[in-house]
Amino acid sequence: MYAVTGVGGYVGAETARRLLEEVPADQLIVTSRNETALERWAAQGVHARRADYNDDDALVRAFQGAHALFMVSGMDVGPRRQRQHRNVVEAAVAAGVQRIVYTSFLGTEKPEVTSLEVTDHKLTEALIRESGMEYRFMRNSQYADAMAENQAVIAITSGQSIGNTGGGRVGFVARDDVAAVAAKLLLGQGEPNTGYDVTGPEALSYAEVGAMITELSGAPITIVDLSDEEMYAMWDGLGVPRGSDGDFSNSPVPWCSDGMVSFGRMVRNGQLSAVTDVVERFTGRKPKSLRELMLERMASWPPAPVAR
Repeated sequence: MYAVTGVGGYVGAETARRLLEEVPADQLIVTSRNETALERWAAQGVHARRADYNDDDALVRAFQGAHALFMVSGMDVGPRRQRQHRNVVEAAVAAGVQRIVYTSFLGTEKPEVTSLEVTDHKLTEALIRESGMEYRFMRNSQYADAMAENQAVIAITSGQSIGNTGGGRVGFVARDDVAAVAAKLLLGQGEPNTGYDVTGPEALSYAEVGAMITELSGAPITIVDLSDEEMYAMWDGLGVPRGSDGDFSNSPVPWCSDGMVSFGRMVRNGQLSAVTDVVERFTGRKPKSLRELMLERMASWPPAPVAR
């Protein structure tokens, strides 16, 4: 049987949906903390099991009977996520899982890449390698959906795109393409014990992303490029904690500034600029471009502000 974690979220759910096109429902296990999501999956005849990355025993029970596991990385960054990922890997071993596919991140295998985000993935990849399970790592680029949804809305309403990415480029990848590759890898395609860089069809700078949003929305957008120190000062002023163990009670975002600033530096240093053929190789079609995704999502954008 195949197990997919995180089906309350988009990538996990879409991966499970694609698996149902290939395997009988009784050969699929899905896990989530979201009871409503589990009810929807159970109605389709799959094994829907509650599991929390913080609950070791529940994870072992949820993974029972699975020979292959799709592990979606947790949302928290830092020590909390590292503990959660250790729980998942250890539970998979205890449950007898033989193959694991993990949503990692670009640059994880490179010693010079040291962003807070990547640190968690480096630890998780090491845990999986040491576990004895056969693995396939999906080293994904930044999601294009974040640009076509959140970034576009913020830029249109504020008139600004603020960051510390300089002229760095990103091979933005659509979540649908990530899920399509994940399903193929979980079914056994690809080489065992291999990492795959999963990207979109082109690498774009944040300035080019802003120009695309302006073109499609009609809203003028100014690219504001700050230094790392200026970015920290901005987040400090908004009440965002620097570390992942800080106080988020008054923070407007759920991420710490250490993570956001180090991510921007990663982009600026060219560490997310890769463009690969992995999506096309496993799916037989070209990956979706950011422009295509924006054209799909722009109906949900706010109207451009009226010039005065």
